[in-house]
Formats: sequence, C-alpha cells, structure tokens
Amino acid sequence: MFDKEKCTLCGECLMKCPYLAYPEEKAKKEFKKLIDGDPTPVTADCITCAACNMFCPEGANPFDLINDRQEETGTFILNEQTQNFFKAFSRMKSEIIEGEPGKPVMNLCIFGDMLPGVIEGQLFEGLTLLKGGDYFDYFGLIHAGTPSVIKDNAQTFVDNLAKIGAKEIICYHDDCYAMLVNKVKEYKIALPFKPIHIIEYLRDYVKEHENQIKKLNIKIAYQQPCASRYTFEKDTILDELFELIGAERVNRKYDRLGALCCGGIQGSMVNVSKEVEEEWRMKNIMDAKDAGAEAMVFLCPMCILGLRSRGKAQGLEPYIISNLVRLALGEKLTHGGAGKVFE
Repeated sequence: MFDKEKCTLCGECLMKCPYLAYPEEKAKKEFKKLIDGDPTPVTADCITCAACNMFCPEGANPFDLINDRQEETGTFILNEQTQNFFKAFSRMKSEIIEGEPGKPVMNLCIFGDMLPGVIEGQLFEGLTLLKGGDYFDYFGLIHAGTPSVIKDNAQTFVDNLAKIGAKEIICYHDDCYAMLVNKVKEYKIALPFKPIHIIEYLRDYVKEHENQIKKLNIKIAYQQPCASRYTFEKDTILDELFELIGAERVNRKYDRLGALCCGGIQGSMVNVSKEVEEEWRMKNIMDAKDAGAEAMVFLCPMCILGLRSRGKAQGLEPYIISNLVRLALGEKLTHGGAGKVFE
C-alpha cells in the first residue's frame, strides 16, 4: 500500500527505474501527478516489475500507487491473449494429491502441470500437493494493472488453503508467498497457517540430507521474480542454499536490487514493440553470460517460459531451482533442467 505520508517526492523511484529512467525534475513532476490523480505517461509505460518499491528510500511503496492509477485510468493495456491467459488461471481444475501423514503440504498454485518433469523426485515424495484455480493466489494481477482483483480474492485464497488444516504450507510459487506474507497483512486478513517459501524448504531439505549432496561447482546467474520485491529478505536464504549445493551466484548488473523483469509483461503490452521486448530480454541474458555464468536459475515458471530458450542459445543451461537441488542430490532430470528436453 502506498504511504503518502512517507513520500518526500524525491523522484528516486522513477529515476532509478531501468525502464523509465526519468531525469530528476521529470521524475518529481510525474510522481506528483500520480499522487494528485492527474494524467501521466507513467501509468501506460510502467512494466509493473515493482522495483521502484525497493528504490524508494522512505519505504513509501510507490509502485502500489502506480498500480492503483493504472487500474483507475485504464491506460495500462495488455494484449487480448495475455488478458485471457490471466482470466483462465482461476478456472483451472483444482486437485488435492494426498500425501503421507505427517509430511508437509505444498501449494503448486497453477503450475503443477506447466513444466513437465519438475514436480518429481525425492523433494516431493509423500507431500500433499495442491494445484488449480482454488489455490491460485491472484498476486500476478499486478501485472495486469488490476490490483483490486487481488484484494477481492485474497480472503477466498486464504480460506481455500486453510481448509486443508495444515499448520504450515509450502509455497512453490513466489507470488503465493508474496500474497500470504505481504498483501494479506495489508488487507488485515488473519492467516491460520504459516507460509513457507520453497527456497526455505529446499535449504532445510539440503541441510537434512547433506550426506547425499555432491556439490555442483557451477557458476549460475539467478533470475529474480518480480514478486520477490515484496519479500526480498529471503535472498539471504537463497545465497545459503546456493552455497550448500556448490552453485556460485555470479556478480552481475541485473541481479538483486538491479534485477530485471523476465520481459513477459513487456511482450504483452500493446505499446511495447517486439524489438524493444527482445532488447531487454537479451540485455538480461547477455549480462549473465558476460558475468561468467554457465547456467541460469529460475524461481518463477513464467520466467522460464520466456528466457530458457534464449539462455540456452547463449550457452546458459536453464534450471528451475528445485531441479538444481535435485541435480545436487544425484537425481536424473527426465525433462531437462527447466522442464523441457532440448534437442
């Protein structure tokens, strides 16, 4: 939620945005328009990566205001295919795959079947798995410029998970975790269970099975999901996990605070050309390659769909993070590191 009292109109949010990169005076002027509800090109041109929330030195959450104005003005427009894609999520068939008594519960959200060969192996043995529209978090609707839809469905999302009766629920999807530890608090919704991020689950699993780990000794570039802007504190757990499995996270421009969106939303915006979309996607890929990475590691399945082939073409083997852990455990990946066999 945007906190007007904290905002000093310093302009840092729009100045540091890699996509808008406004000069100082313009940044201050355009953000003042956002506060006053006046027309500004920001609402049409912002790609909804939420990075400005981290750039704000006062913690005022400027992106939340931008997102609200995008919805109010209707100036943020996605192509029809992407709009239908978002609408289809909540209608996906729901399923509970019962696990063993005493084993954890994991919410796969809508990604249970999206990447073949990913939800398999000892990491998932005995877990109760939830998937489908009933367990869709709606958080990704920030990328559709419709934050009200997130708020309107938050209680139902929490209630559906609460019906499982688990004291803890592992979130495979970064968006689910951001919804449960950030937005739910903002909406003042009581949470009757503890959300556990997949990164924390993987870190703890590796610690408990250290005798099985064979360090990979690989240099990797990490693709941070946009939702991680809301829960950045878990980055220290991620670094610990990488160290435990022998994956060196290379220092590069487009990581951590400087992370770029995968380009999926740019590719869906009607006012962004295919050439500009490709330019930004390849900036990300080449930054990873130039930093000496041998592989690109993903947390978000949507990032995988947009970048795995581009990375592969540049010699960066793609992995979803759970598959990288499986590799360190000595497991064979039946469909490649990112849910797809490359010829």
